[in-house]
Amino acid sequence: MALHLDPLPDDPDARPGPVPWDPARPLFESGMVGIGTIRMAAGHSEMNRERVAYVWPTVSFPRLPYTVRFDRAELVQGDRNTAVLTSVGSVMRRVSLTDRGIDSVWMDVHPNLLADMVSVATQSTRDPDARFPWRSAPLPTAPLLAITRLAVRLRKQGGALAGSSPPYPFASAAAGAPTPLEVEETVLGAIGAAVKSAAAAHAPTRRRPPSAAQSRFHREAVNEVRRQLAVAPEDHHRLTRLAASVHVSPFHLCRLFKRLTGLPIHRYLERLRLRAAMEETVETGARMLDIALRHGFCSEAHLSNAFLKEFGTRPSRVRG
Repeated sequence: MALHLDPLPDDPDARPGPVPWDPARPLFESGMVGIGTIRMAAGHSEMNRERVAYVWPTVSFPRLPYTVRFDRAELVQGDRNTAVLTSVGSVMRRVSLTDRGIDSVWMDVHPNLLADMVSVATQSTRDPDARFPWRSAPLPTAPLLAITRLAVRLRKQGGALAGSSPPYPFASAAAGAPTPLEVEETVLGAIGAAVKSAAAAHAPTRRRPPSAAQSRFHREAVNEVRRQLAVAPEDHHRLTRLAASVHVSPFHLCRLFKRLTGLPIHRYLERLRLRAAMEETVETGARMLDIALRHGFCSEAHLSNAFLKEFGTRPSRVRG
């Protein structure tokens, strides 16, 4: 399918401006994409407050689990396995699922580029409104690692905003500093992967659909299990207890969970643990044994082998 691309502004100042109370911290902004972090304590004034999404369509890679109520109706959980997709104009209310608040890496993209991504992923006519057709996406492994490492590199270089003088001082800093081209390409790749993942996860199936009440019960049961896993991934969860907590049989829970998330429960939990361990490995100098034990692995070798299988490399090779 041929891509259609309207002209994009080269001037970073052409981006919509932020609002004063926004707790998001940009690390890089251009006429195509932006990337930054948002960190809010559980008692932050913006927590649990209704607001309207602004600027550009945004993809968030959560580091701590939270829920978002969109348009006063749909409830979405974001965690290390699940990206949150926010369209401009959506009414949203965020609630932390832990006492540690919200910690997330966000990326935004020019609406024209999002329209092309959605069109290609869904094999449909390009929608000029450039809204996400979905609220969440299974978070692919490779883009998560790439974005985590990119955010760390930007923070180390001071992550200047576009429009300063010079526009990107980190680009000429120490060896290894990311250039604007590298940042834009990495962010576009991660957003495109999330869009593709969402399209695949929400593709229609041929099975006879359950009733509306059954569908709601199934979603709520799986979301409750996801919440329990995301809040305490290092715990030793048992299938019988998880199933009892949502009032279904263990067998039924396994079937529902895999159908709605695309992963068996044990793999979903392992991914949560691995992604938490990956973040600590990239961002700190902690001993690998300590990281392994903190995140539910029985030894350094156990973590290293699981890390290699998930990310295609050993933990020691992703440290800066």
